[in-house]
Amino acid sequence: MLNALLFVVTFFGASLCLSAEVYPTRPVRVIVPYGTGNSTDVSARIISQQLTEQLGKSFVVDNRAGASGIIGSGLVAKSAPDGHTLLAVDISFSILPGLYKSLPYDALKDFTPITEITGAPLVLVVHPSLKANTLKEFIAFAQANPGKINYGSGGVGAISRLSAELLKKAAKVDIVLVTYREGAAAAMNAVVGGEIEMLISVIPTVLGQVKSGKLRALAVTTDGKRVPSLPDVPSMNEAGVSGMTVYTWIGLFGPGGIPKEVVNKLHAEVVKAIAVPSVRERLIGLGVDPVGSSPEEFSNHIRDELRRWAEVVKSARITVE
Repeated sequence: MLNALLFVVTFFGASLCLSAEVYPTRPVRVIVPYGTGNSTDVSARIISQQLTEQLGKSFVVDNRAGASGIIGSGLVAKSAPDGHTLLAVDISFSILPGLYKSLPYDALKDFTPITEITGAPLVLVVHPSLKANTLKEFIAFAQANPGKINYGSGGVGAISRLSAELLKKAAKVDIVLVTYREGAAAAMNAVVGGEIEMLISVIPTVLGQVKSGKLRALAVTTDGKRVPSLPDVPSMNEAGVSGMTVYTWIGLFGPGGIPKEVVNKLHAEVVKAIAVPSVRERLIGLGVDPVGSSPEEFSNHIRDELRRWAEVVKSARITVE
């Protein structure tokens, strides 16, 4: 009888210990589906370093570049949903499903949104030779000269192109795409050199050229706010163009089916991480704004983004070669 009682006590004691295991129980792999050195990679490393300090287990960035992020995202989709494999990805995650007829994952069903880590608006810049000092003047010139303004993009599904497609519809202008397969930096060099007249870009890429007068900034794609680095540049809404609120973002996901308590803990720890002054300063230095949205808010945002960019791709008849 005594032996049986001891067995029961030991069994339930062991069960309680197992159930009380605190996440994470081992190192966490944070897959970045792009190469090193870009803003997503750097942001993921900043956050991972801070999470390592906060949680006492290593958060290790693993770059799995290829196929515009599809390969790395696919790896996470097939990983165990225990929170020990995560995905740090940018806005292209919400664009790809509209571009490709089939992907090796479902962007909604195969992932668990945890939080939007950062967000950042874009800016419309023009070469100084263009006779337009304001967005209103730019639109008037474009409408009077259909097909005469060329804009640059770093790729078929780049946010620079999709944002320009939004502008064409919102402002009723006919502007012409020039694609630079070498990437966004080549498109920026082209507008600085006067090869093209216009570019919609992330702000850090063109800020120095705007400050030096080599480019003219006409509007930022915020929801009405001014950007501290460009305080004299109005938002699209202020300048009279609605429907042009665009923020690039970097978000954290896990595989579909991660337990809610793990999701909530990860979200809370990221919010804590981006509130650390040194972390916040480093992120802002990249030209992005710390966000830390809730899993529910981020999930809704992803649904909206998937729908929005799929509609843009369809209406613009953008296809992947």
